[in-house]
Amino acid sequence: MKRPISIVLVVVAAAATGVGVISATAGTSSANTDAATAPAQSHASHAGSPAADLRVTLDRLLGEHAALAMNATNLGYSGSKGFPAAAKSLDRNSVELSKAIASIYGAKAGNVFLNGKFQWRAHIGFFVDYTVALAKKNKAGQARAVANLKRYAKEHGAFLATATGLPKPAVQNDLLGHVLELKNQLDAYAKGDYTKSAALYRDAYHHMFMTGDLLAGAIAKQKNLS
Repeated sequence: MKRPISIVLVVVAAAATGVGVISATAGTSSANTDAATAPAQSHASHAGSPAADLRVTLDRLLGEHAALAMNATNLGYSGSKGFPAAAKSLDRNSVELSKAIASIYGAKAGNVFLNGKFQWRAHIGFFVDYTVALAKKNKAGQARAVANLKRYAKEHGAFLATATGLPKPAVQNDLLGHVLELKNQLDAYAKGDYTKSAALYRDAYHHMFMTGDLLAGAIAKQKNLS
């Protein structure tokens, strides 16, 4: 089903808003429910120190990002009336992530993280571009969006690596894996392969906890958190 062009405008408007809830579907609701609860519960049990609290916060926000992003692209591809709410929740999560970065590295870094060229909000826009092109069967548009997502992985990976002291290739490869997981999940959804879509949804969600642990570990070491 072709996606209403007005959906693209909603994403632009959503950029002005500020915490959402995980809501839509990747193919099967039970898979989404499992993915949205189990890892968060296991990590929460280790909270209680600054380092652990940081890890829990980043894991929660990044896991929520993956779920909300997949909800939004699935709904957007389907032309669902639920897309605007999903897009707003996704952007609120982005703002929360930027505030977490700002709390560690300052307001300027938080703003670059969120609004810099080929940074966080930009990659969400590239996913919208890919979703629109996929719905229209526009191969050139899909290729262009994927190229932009790959550049995002390099640019945003470099930003995070510089801030945290992590090796740049490690962060860039991690982000590349993330964007390809979300792309593959949407591709499966678009083909009507909901079993594969749900499995990829779970994988992409769990990956974000590895990303959160990677970043939190580096920041804790850098800031002498224990």
